[in-house]
Amino acid sequence: MDNNKSNYKYLLSDLTALKGVGVKTTNLLKKKKINNIFDLLWKLPKSFTDRSFSSKIKDLRVGEEQTITIIPKKYSFPRIRNLPNKVLCSDETGEIDCIFFNSYEGYIRKILPLGREITVSGKIRFFRNKYQLTNPKYFSEDASFIKQKYNNYSLTEGISEKIYNKIINQILEKLPILDEWHSKHIINKFNNVSWNKSIKDLHNPENVGKYKKNFYQRLAFDEIFSTFLVNSEIRKKIKKIKKESKVLDKKKQNNIINKLEFSLTNDQVNALAEINKDLSSSTKMFRLLQGDVGSGKTIVSLLAAFNSVNSGFQVAIMAPTEILARQHYILAKKYFFQKFKYRINFWKI
Repeated sequence: MDNNKSNYKYLLSDLTALKGVGVKTTNLLKKKKINNIFDLLWKLPKSFTDRSFSSKIKDLRVGEEQTITIIPKKYSFPRIRNLPNKVLCSDETGEIDCIFFNSYEGYIRKILPLGREITVSGKIRFFRNKYQLTNPKYFSEDASFIKQKYNNYSLTEGISEKIYNKIINQILEKLPILDEWHSKHIINKFNNVSWNKSIKDLHNPENVGKYKKNFYQRLAFDEIFSTFLVNSEIRKKIKKIKKESKVLDKKKQNNIINKLEFSLTNDQVNALAEINKDLSSSTKMFRLLQGDVGSGKTIVSLLAAFNSVNSGFQVAIMAPTEILARQHYILAKKYFFQKFKYRINFWKI
């Protein structure tokens, strides 16, 4: 049990606990709401790049990310400011220029030593009848470091794909094995795949978008089930809290419903009735109104708000965007303010 606590502590630890992650990188990641190691694991790859296949220069495709093994032949370091540095490289089928902007001469000599076989990867361009690689991202004398499949993540400015993959791979290598919290019956439904293996499979480049696989469904179940358990405990506590029951005026409510430019569906009527029942009770309401886009959640919410206001209480309606908030404000003003003279204010936070 103590070991399991230690594992959770690692997953929830600050990003600076990772090798090579300093304050600057930590602040950049926090812009993406990544505050600890656990957050990084849920930042899923959006696609992947396959650098496992190496092309010959004569077979290169312009505009694509490709991997080639070349031999640097000649340096060109212009002394005129703002001109790029250039390295002429070749294989047995042709020549290609590796172009570097804002790179030091010593750095280029180090990564592309003359006469040595180097594997590089980057986007191929064509300029003045010759192939070009501009600021190649990956290069090594050991081709195995380059010829791999890499995930593509939605990155924040200032963090390269190479650095981000290095951070993720470091976490996956040290990923702890957590004690199983599901029963054997549940785990059998997901072919006994563990949390540890599910996370590793999730970040496997070849699994991008495979939502029906057992590892993905197991993690989705973890999230849904844990949310259910947390909400269940919250509900128990809330139900113990007593409140003043609201006296609803169904006549005024129905008067508004009759003046709407559309009729409420049976589901909307039933949802409103359940909410009204909670409002009229002596216990606090704990409820989620859920529905597809355009299913009419807003009008049900506004009617419930109206019933509360009409009972002598104040109501705040929040929206995630200013545009949506203004739409709600206009709708409420149209149906509730003009007829019943209730004061409706709009605040931007």
